[in-house]
Amino acid sequence: PGKPYGADDFLPVLMYVLARSNLTEMLLNVEYMMELMDPALQLGEGSYYLTTTYGALEHIKNYDKITVTRQLSVEVQDSIHRWERRRTLNKARASRSSVQDFICVSYLEPEQQARTLASRADTPAQALCEQCAEKFAVARPQAHRLFVLVDGRCFQLADDALPHRIKGYLLRSEPKRDFHFVYRPLDGGGGGWSPPYLVVREPNFL
Repeated sequence: PGKPYGADDFLPVLMYVLARSNLTEMLLNVEYMMELMDPALQLGEGSYYLTTTYGALEHIKNYDKITVTRQLSVEVQDSIHRWERRRTLNKARASRSSVQDFICVSYLEPEQQARTLASRADTPAQALCEQCAEKFAVARPQAHRLFVLVDGRCFQLADDALPHRIKGYLLRSEPKRDFHFVYRPLDGGGGGWSPPYLVVREPNFL
């Protein structure tokens, strides 16, 4: 108590807190925010804390490879510099291109308990359902499926359907469509949509 602390003391404390968290999910969220951040904001206070958190996570990832100090390792600094260069080169791209491997899924109803899930572009709906079951902690995952609601119409995704392809198709469609991915019970769960549902596999199902 009463001892002054400086910026050099912040990083070790931050690393201690991060090491006790879910590192995989934390790194995923930090990288997601870094890719979305406007390059014009890179000199702000928020960017400082974001890049410091990213650096701390990289430091923890490489813990066995580096000497533990209070300063960021050369490898971590290089990683941040590569990100800054990539952001400079890519800042003219459309904002959605950087989140093409993320998909927002709601539980039971659109925009209810929405979660942003990371998955490969070739991840089938069945695998994404497994992620949803864990994320939403459902009691009977075998009775749930992934649906896409498009302009008020409900479609069930086949187990081998590719949600990212469907999302990409809907984003590019003209006129623009209002759509939501929803994880819910097959029996409708008491919502406004009841079976039977049209099961879709290909993105151009409309």
